[in-house]
Amino acid sequence: MYPRFENRGIIAPPRPLFSLNGITFLFSALLILTLPASLRVERENTPTSPLGDIREGTLWLWRDGPLRYALLLGLSAAVSGALVLVGTVGLVRGRLGLGELEYGWTMAAFGIGATLAALVMGAWENRIPRTTFVLLGALVSSLAVLPADWASLHLLLFVWVLAGAGQNWVNLPTQALIADRTPEALQGRVYGAHFAWSHLWWVLVYPIAGWLGTHFPDKAFLYGGLVALGLLLGVELLFKSWKRPR
Repeated sequence: MYPRFENRGIIAPPRPLFSLNGITFLFSALLILTLPASLRVERENTPTSPLGDIREGTLWLWRDGPLRYALLLGLSAAVSGALVLVGTVGLVRGRLGLGELEYGWTMAAFGIGATLAALVMGAWENRIPRTTFVLLGALVSSLAVLPADWASLHLLLFVWVLAGAGQNWVNLPTQALIADRTPEALQGRVYGAHFAWSHLWWVLVYPIAGWLGTHFPDKAFLYGGLVALGLLLGVELLFKSWKRPR
C-alpha cells in the first residue's frame, strides 16, 4: 500500500505553494483582527493556567451528553480520515499506478466533499438535529472508505467526495454544539479541550492506519472502515441516550 516510487514531476513548484500558504495564513489573521469587539469573549480576571483551562473545558465537555456523544463519534470519523490522509498516496501511486496529478485530484475531491457538506449543513441545520448530522457524517465517512481497495480512479474520486462530506458533518456540527451548549465565558476553554481530545484521537488512529497499510496492503481501507463502523455502532448502541439534549 505504501510503495517506494520515483518523482516523475510535480503539479506545481513547492516554493510558490508554501508562499501562497503563508499569504493565506496572514490574510486569515487579518480577518480575525477585523472582528468586532462584540464577538470577542472577555475572560474573567481570575488567573488560570493552560492545563487548568484544558481541565475545566474537559470537565464541561464530558459532563454534557450531546457533546460526549459527538466527541466519541469523532473517534470513528478520525479512523476513516486517517485512512484517507495516510493511504491515498499509496493507493493512487501504487495500486492504480498513477501520478501526482491524479493524487491531487483525489485529495481535491476530498476537500470538495467537505465544502459541499458545509453548504448542505447551512441549508438544513435548522431541520436536522446537530447530533444526527454527526452520526450521519461518521456513517458516511466510514462507508466511503470500504470499497477504496478495489476502486478505479473515477469511483475513488466519488467516494472521496463522500468521505470529505462525512468528515465535515462530524466536525462542523460538533463546533456548533459547543457554541449552543456552553456558556459564553467557558467556550474558549471547551473549544480548547475539544481540540486537545480530538487531536488525541488522531494520535491514536494514525498508527492504526499505518499498521493496516503495512500488514494488509490489499485490504487496509476495508479493515479500517470496519473498525470505524464498529466504533460508530458501539457508541450508538451504548450511548445513544447521550445525544438527546436535557
